[in-house]
Amino acid sequence: MIRSVEVSLSAAESLPTTGLPGWAQQVAQILDYAAQEGMVVELTARPDTLTPAQAASRLGMSRATVTRRVHDGRITALRVGNRIRIPVREVERYRESLMIEMARLDQDGIEDDLNLG
Repeated sequence: MIRSVEVSLSAAESLPTTGLPGWAQQVAQILDYAAQEGMVVELTARPDTLTPAQAASRLGMSRATVTRRVHDGRITALRVGNRIRIPVREVERYRESLMIEMARLDQDGIEDDLNLG
């Protein structure tokens, strides 16, 4: 679930940064600077996604193959308008499943070779 939150800071206010991770300290510094300059800052949370072409590049296959895998349900994707977006985590999950399948096939092939000899 994505939420929108509006927070107004005056230039006199300062955000506490003690105990925050580095990335949060950087965000606090940006917000402090924006407040001092009278600027507006928007923070947006969205899932990290890839286009089918980007996913294909990471997986070492064609864009058409990735699109077929989305349509046959092997890769879960999101529809954004008329476009397909694939979460990075899903690409990593699918890559892992391919590696496991390849290892299983290699093991089966080795066992077959041993049984022939």
